[in-house]
Amino acid sequence: MRILFAVCLVLSSAIGSAQNLVKNSSFEDYKHCPEDIGRFTNNVVDWSTLQGTTDYLNSCSRTVGFFNHNGKQIARSGFAYAGIFTYSNKDYREYIQGSLNEKLEKDKKYIVTFYVSLADYATLAISDFSIVFSNKPIAGSTITNSKKTLVTHKTLSKINGLVYDHYMQPDPIFYKSKQIWMQVYIPFTAKGYETNFTIGNFASNSRTQKMKVSEVNEKDFSYYYIDDVSVEAKDRELPPLYAETVPQKADATPKIERNKVYTFKNVLFEFNKADLLTASEEEINVLTTILRNNNKLSIEIYGHTDAVGSKERNLELSNQRAKAVASYLIDSGIDENRVKWIGYGSSKPVADNTTEEGRTQNRRVEFKMLEN
Repeated sequence: MRILFAVCLVLSSAIGSAQNLVKNSSFEDYKHCPEDIGRFTNNVVDWSTLQGTTDYLNSCSRTVGFFNHNGKQIARSGFAYAGIFTYSNKDYREYIQGSLNEKLEKDKKYIVTFYVSLADYATLAISDFSIVFSNKPIAGSTITNSKKTLVTHKTLSKINGLVYDHYMQPDPIFYKSKQIWMQVYIPFTAKGYETNFTIGNFASNSRTQKMKVSEVNEKDFSYYYIDDVSVEAKDRELPPLYAETVPQKADATPKIERNKVYTFKNVLFEFNKADLLTASEEEINVLTTILRNNNKLSIEIYGHTDAVGSKERNLELSNQRAKAVASYLIDSGIDENRVKWIGYGSSKPVADNTTEEGRTQNRRVEFKMLEN
């Protein structure tokens, strides 16, 4: 049995050494607790909007908090997040614009990440999340004199003195989960002018890639919550001990051997429950990246429990926990035909169930990568 030490150490090294250049990256700093929708601009510190009425959702509010006009969601971190329309009637759009602590270095590689969750009442999922970097804020420029809320290349090219570049995710997926936070990952090479950025959907309705996910509303629209925006340098060094386990094309993605069983180290659940805790996401996101980069791979998830409780309940719980991990991968865009799961209950212990230490080792979730 192999423990996924390499994954965790690479992750902890990356998290520990990387510097997030985004100011107020999880929207925690604000001037006033929102009392109504559309209270993002002139309220969230170091952030702004373009045209449109971007929402600020904060748990301090009884009306626009985690329970809000488009459903409910807990912040991925902290107590706040943003909410934007990415598809609606007549090309209506909303955006969020942030600023960086420092200008980006020319020819240096960076990684943009942010997390999105589709609102409960949304009927459409999209795959067109992207980011525009610019040399100055777009908000407050001539764009605000237009009645149109959609921002396109044509719109940006008319703004005097604006230098910008538009970047999209290399392998776009439909962000369709209404339960979990899904990561948007965009690598790019800086030009050296970047001080500001804008996130949203820059495609018109006719050009937007969309997927029908529900019939909860008569009118189709796509509305996402956004949290934890990050811009980090990509050229950080990996520990020499683990350098050979990481493929060259993805600095922080470890190599997982085929047909070997690994144990998740940080996939965590509350007692007697099968809901994934937020702390589990980083480790599973590593597998999501690997599976996205190699369509020939599939994965099997195995759930295990200790011997406390009935065999029937342990079997049920282990299956539910394995399914929770599998569902996270599927919701993150991995084809369901490539993901299988099974629960073994307490039938396959790896340690003595008569000791607390042994029971802790037996409560685990494992996975195995297979070549299709």
